[in-house]
Amino acid sequence: MTLSDEEIHAAIAVKAGEWFIANQAGPLGDEDSAAFLAWLKASPIHVREYLGVARIVHRLPAVLGRPQVPVETFLEQVQADDGGAAPLEILTPRRQRPAARSARSWSWPIFTSMAAAVVLLVAGALWWAHDGEILGIPKTYRTAHGEQSVERLPDGSVLRLDTDSDATVRYSGGERLVELNRGQALFEVVHDGHRRFRVTAGGAGAIAVGTQFDVYRKTGAIEFTVAQGEIAVFTGQPSWLREATGLPPGAQRVTAGYQLRVDAAATPSQPVPVDLEEALGWLQHRIVFEHRPLGDVAVEFNRYAQVPVEIEDATLRALPVSGMFDATDTESFVAFLQTLADVRVERTPARILVVRAAPAT
Repeated sequence: MTLSDEEIHAAIAVKAGEWFIANQAGPLGDEDSAAFLAWLKASPIHVREYLGVARIVHRLPAVLGRPQVPVETFLEQVQADDGGAAPLEILTPRRQRPAARSARSWSWPIFTSMAAAVVLLVAGALWWAHDGEILGIPKTYRTAHGEQSVERLPDGSVLRLDTDSDATVRYSGGERLVELNRGQALFEVVHDGHRRFRVTAGGAGAIAVGTQFDVYRKTGAIEFTVAQGEIAVFTGQPSWLREATGLPPGAQRVTAGYQLRVDAAATPSQPVPVDLEEALGWLQHRIVFEHRPLGDVAVEFNRYAQVPVEIEDATLRALPVSGMFDATDTESFVAFLQTLADVRVERTPARILVVRAAPAT
């Protein structure tokens, strides 16, 4: 085999490592999934190299626990499992394991291939440590029902996720991008003069530089709340996104203490003053409401509660209420509901139903 062939083989191994890391980062998007499948189908060698990388990952924990095992022996064992190229359609049947070969009998192309794969795994480890900043691979953070999390991003910015939230972070040379897929998040952004910090949420988004702001994807609307500094809120995907830096033309600026709401049709309202204690109460696990419709307050509690509060009566849902509660203290909220005039609470193991009280006779 010529040196050119060796380099091609090593490049395939490198690509296999890149695809493996991308798959470990989370579900691939439609375009990436199609590209990955096309790459596998292009050659049985691609399939073999991808499976080879997977074997190395599977065995690394055991090898790391046995530092006396030489690298050559480890690679020999992995190669012994490789029965050659397998058609894409038959990845489940296991081939007969051939007799182990001496590490010295390895051909140069095979060693180059496996070495390249190991290098990619090292790069992958660095990526896990730096949230994809080195390789530009996205990383997704998620919280379950009632859970919150705090994540420090590679540039020093902080991502705070509320309950039932999902955000994907991708860094590149030109920008830092966070896609809020669902739920609510607060961003504490560290200034970077060379890379903007962009957050997208459905059909809207925001650009921030050295600021602290909250994005909440509600049913039918997206709310942007600024705690410190300033952001520029935009809608759609205009051509300016191709630029490395700069703010979007026509975007609405929102400063500290203000909130801007974008409805489902991607139509932004005007920024309005907001009570930050109420809007950002979730950071202290609190639900704060001042003359808010009871139905909206119940929705907020249900984001954390194990047993949901249900209010079917339209008049009760519109009833303005005020208060401050621990987000996980449903019992105190139920006790509060029972103090309201003309309100009755019915409890079952599956739900807490709020209904109109029967008129006194």
